[in-house]
Amino acid sequence: MRRIKKLRKKVLNNMTNEREGFTIQSINDAINQRTKFKSTNRKISLITYLLMLFLIIFPLTAFILSYVFPNLIFGDYLLNHFFYIFIAILLLIYFLVARFNYYILKIDASVIDIKIYRAVIGIFNLIDYVDISHEMFIDFSFSNRPFSFNKTLMLKVKTDKGETIKKNLNLSFLSKKEERKISRFLDKIIIKNKLRE
Repeated sequence: MRRIKKLRKKVLNNMTNEREGFTIQSINDAINQRTKFKSTNRKISLITYLLMLFLIIFPLTAFILSYVFPNLIFGDYLLNHFFYIFIAILLLIYFLVARFNYYILKIDASVIDIKIYRAVIGIFNLIDYVDISHEMFIDFSFSNRPFSFNKTLMLKVKTDKGETIKKNLNLSFLSKKEERKISRFLDKIIIKNKLRE
């Protein structure tokens, strides 16, 4: 009877030790499997382009119609309500100055890749780029920019020389839901890095 109890205890201890090792391994495997993530603001950038196009065409069309067809009711209406054109021009200037960006953020099992393009002027110009391995990534934070639709993602990165640098990236039209998703994936990478230490 004592022999069976000792044998049971030994087997349970072995199983517990194996389970603890398995748990740590399964956490690493689960993190590696789930870290395939992509975030972009493609839809809202398309809406911004269409709005910009409308804000350019609307005042031009109003002026052309008022000079080509001066007797049209539409031309008289716009001349009497000039503030519509004035508001459209102000919105156009704001969109040109506000620095809206088109971003692509990808996180896979080993790399964090962020590309930021200028959305309004220089549509396909790459203005910022980050491509770092998970081991280089230390920490992150989000902050709001005043009077803007941009949020700043600050990344703390460890260089090959062991120095810690901060990289600020402006992400336009980032929703709270998307911010939480990005935060969740970046937190998983931080946890994975701490488990390696």
